[in-house]
Amino acid sequence: MSNNEFLSFSDEERHLPSSSQNEKLANWNLLVVDDDKAVHEVTQLVLKNVTVLNREVEIHAAYSAKQAKEMMLSNITFAFALIDVVMETDTAGLSLVKWIRDIRQDSNIRLVLRTGQPGEAPEKEIISRYDIHDYKEKNELTAKKLYTLCYSCLRTYNDIIKAKEMKEMLRHNERMDAIGQLSSGIVHDFNNILGIILGNVELLLQAPFQNEKQKNKINAINNAALMGKNIVNKLHSFTTNKHEQKERVNINELITQMDAVIAQSTDRDFPLDYQLGNNIWLTYIVASDFESALFNLVINANDAILDNGKVVIETSNCVLDDRFCQLNSGATAGEYILLTVSDNGEGIPEEVIQHIFEPFFTTKTSGTGLGLALVFGFVKRSLGYITLDSELGTGTTFNIYLPRVKKPNDYKDL
Repeated sequence: MSNNEFLSFSDEERHLPSSSQNEKLANWNLLVVDDDKAVHEVTQLVLKNVTVLNREVEIHAAYSAKQAKEMMLSNITFAFALIDVVMETDTAGLSLVKWIRDIRQDSNIRLVLRTGQPGEAPEKEIISRYDIHDYKEKNELTAKKLYTLCYSCLRTYNDIIKAKEMKEMLRHNERMDAIGQLSSGIVHDFNNILGIILGNVELLLQAPFQNEKQKNKINAINNAALMGKNIVNKLHSFTTNKHEQKERVNINELITQMDAVIAQSTDRDFPLDYQLGNNIWLTYIVASDFESALFNLVINANDAILDNGKVVIETSNCVLDDRFCQLNSGATAGEYILLTVSDNGEGIPEEVIQHIFEPFFTTKTSGTGLGLALVFGFVKRSLGYITLDSELGTGTTFNIYLPRVKKPNDYKDL
């Protein structure tokens, strides 16, 4: 490409509108792939202070298709790429597009091809097959048009991501509903079986024993059946709504009352840091379910930490706004009490996080895999919302949002 094939902008086109930011969000990553330094300079000048959907645009420069591939293989997630057609070869841009869609298999990123050589647009089949958002000659892209193109691409990218998140959330809900129905059947059948076992064991325990060995065997049967009953009770809690037991509670009081129980059930050699907020609002929940959920979260945190580990239990009042709900599918705007349980342990791999709230899913050598399923069920029944943030080697944070109750009859029909 010759040096005079670059974007030109009139002075009045340099001042672009930008929306205000109510909160700091991750930047949009825009990749500009062009072998002309002037193109990078001008694009940076036009878009450096632009925000779209309350997020700043961060521009990354690649001067060849090879360099662009290396950048895309890094940990950066690009939402939008402006790609020159002719660079180290006459088809370098098209080859890069094919690599992104076919090899990289990135169907989210918005791709715009541009060229300084008029009349050489790629075939319609290529534009359609590789989902090219637009094709522009460089002399077409004034500052306003570049901004409009950037805004259009990022809005489309955002819509694609949100649609996929919604689809995944629906799949997850369907999977959880199916598991719930299956669990209900298991609860009914196993209760019948365990009732027969425990009934007969009770009769055996009342009869005289021939020897100590026989007594130990019968006690072992009884203990195993009681363990099974405990698992069934947990399943029952997961599949049963307890609306009639809900009450207006202050979760700080419940947490304080649980300290002795937590102390006896965990390794208290690690610091357990309580950071309970002042003037915590009331919420309408089943108190025993809250205690069970908190207990399970603390036990998991205890299992995750190593030497010099720490677990923090924190409460605060918060307001979830429309922006939070846009970024977190399934959340509802409003006033909430936030319970946070965090640790600085090993962290959770991404492939585990995808299944972590499913009943019977566990990575432990012992346990039922019902702990976090019970937490999820409690939050759902409480009309709340739960998030999980984890980083390997750094730790894990669970955030539970419980809706505020303002008046005694706010939830009287639930």
